Amino acid sequence: MLRALALLAHRMHSRKRLAAHLLRRRFSQPVRSCAMLAILIAQPGHAVTGPSDAAPQLSLDLVDLCTISGLAVATLLISTLIVLNLRKKSIISNTSKALEETEARYRLLFEHSPVALLEEDLSTVKTFLDQLQAQGETDLLRYFADNPESLARCAAMVRIIDANRTALSLYGAAAPSSLGQLTSVLPTDQLLQFKKELLGLIRDGRSEIVLENRTLSGEPLTVERRAVVAAGFEQSWRKVFVTIIDITEQVRLRNENKTFEKKLQQTQKLEAIGSLAGGIAHDFNNILAPIMGRAELMLIENADNPQLREHCRGIVDAAKRARDLVKQILTFSRQVDQEITPVSLTDIIQEVIGLVRPTLPATIEIEYDLADQCPRVMADATQLHQVIMNLVTNAFHAMEDRGGRLCIHLKTVTLGRDESAELSIGPGIYLQLRIEDTGHGIDKATMGKIFEPYFSTKPRGKGTGLGLAVVLGILRGYGGEIRVESEIGRGTAFILYFPVVELAAARQPAAFDPQQPLPQGTEHILLVDDEKSIADVTTGMLERLGYKVTVRISSYDALEAFRSLADRIDLLIADLTMPQMTGLQLYREIKKIRPDIKVIICTGFSEQLDDGSAHSMGIEGFLNKPVVLSDLARCVRSVLDN
Repeated sequence: MLRALALLAHRMHSRKRLAAHLLRRRFSQPVRSCAMLAILIAQPGHAVTGPSDAAPQLSLDLVDLCTISGLAVATLLISTLIVLNLRKKSIISNTSKALEETEARYRLLFEHSPVALLEEDLSTVKTFLDQLQAQGETDLLRYFADNPESLARCAAMVRIIDANRTALSLYGAAAPSSLGQLTSVLPTDQLLQFKKELLGLIRDGRSEIVLENRTLSGEPLTVERRAVVAAGFEQSWRKVFVTIIDITEQVRLRNENKTFEKKLQQTQKLEAIGSLAGGIAHDFNNILAPIMGRAELMLIENADNPQLREHCRGIVDAAKRARDLVKQILTFSRQVDQEITPVSLTDIIQEVIGLVRPTLPATIEIEYDLADQCPRVMADATQLHQVIMNLVTNAFHAMEDRGGRLCIHLKTVTLGRDESAELSIGPGIYLQLRIEDTGHGIDKATMGKIFEPYFSTKPRGKGTGLGLAVVLGILRGYGGEIRVESEIGRGTAFILYFPVVELAAARQPAAFDPQQPLPQGTEHILLVDDEKSIADVTTGMLERLGYKVTVRISSYDALEAFRSLADRIDLLIADLTMPQMTGLQLYREIKKIRPDIKVIICTGFSEQLDDGSAHSMGIEGFLNKPVVLSDLARCVRSVLDN
């Protein structure tokens, strides 16, 4: 190239012609500049006028040398610039390739991330916040509290630019453009949490909050939202990366665990109440026993005093009601294993009515129509008691403000194929229990939720703790069903269906005629009770019936008395719960002395012993306190006569 330029310069006698030639050629700007510089360097000290001049040969050689030197320098500069230009292009090309590879990797990670990712534009929000600060508003927390509409406007300014596949799936969107703005997935009641995010971005450039979201179809979500301003966008917030972690299921399970913990605590409380009720029942029945016994003795001893007898009958009736009330409280509070047996629904309903009637205000009336001869149902009596109590309590709460009428109807119905298909149960004979109130009624929106677990419209502190979902589960477990009818302002009716069970005819025990005289005797009875008042009144009853009675208020004293009178004692009547030695322990010791001795055990309350278990242990008789004179007379005579 140097040689070509030299020859070119030699041929061009005019510097102007050479310059014009270079300008006409397609050289780059740096090359043309270097060539012009070389021409200037090659300019001789005198003008070259052409071959016709008489200049010496030495001057011509000097001109050629200068021209060649200038061209050499220009060539060197041109070569340097060409090399630098090629290196620059190589660097730019390599950098572009690296950026493209980085962008491809980023897109790959963004799209296929298992975590929901969003790219948001908060530049409009940042401009608004900067304007507030320029106006002297430094306390944004107080500003947004005073101006909630500004906070809502900020939320509407947030644009969702991009979203990966996981985010689109989470929110039910087909494309990022479907999300558009943050408000499309942010409920209005979550603006307080959005305010925390803004304050975190201002303070640290990042935030982490837990809030409620919703899908585009309106399904609720609980998410953990983490936002961070992208590097280089700290001043504009034009690019903010957001990760969304769906914790809806975790929150649901956590809430369920809390609910289960509360139910466990409630169950433990009920168990404690049941144990406490048992102790109270024992003591209360021991108090009732002498009251009832003394009143019955006064009835017998004052046959010619009608006024006194009337008072005594009132005392006996009141004591019996108190005894039945204690029994109902024990039935309701005691936690026992489920025992499926043929149950009389009529008896259970009457027990519930007897239990709730004293607690209802005078503004609420109870009407009930119970068939006398209803077939039985296979169920657990305690569960049925709780189910009916729950529905009756619901009716009471619906009427407690204005009063009303509670109606309970029980009848036998036969369901055909069509009727049973509507109820999702099989055709057959059912007991239909209708519990109806005249309260405020249930609206349609609430009607669709009343059987959902944990749903309740009652304020804290009301209700039995047994939800309608559990009621429905119990009924369906027995093969039954429940239906609800309600009208706002008119009241609500719950209709329950129980499949009946047909039992073989059983031999009924002989009924005792209350007009007949009580059975009496002359046998010798050993009576043991640690309560002296009960021992005294029971002794009076037995002596009134003609028996000879030996009384002891200590188990050890009774055992010593039996050792001395073993051949003369015909019957042992012992209290179950006594200090030092229980009635069962005394029974076993006495049986060792005389195996054929007959025994009756009395108790105010016991979960360990009842009539059935007593007979299985070889105990001939069992009486619940407080003991009525007629029951005592018949039980003693029955045991003595085998």
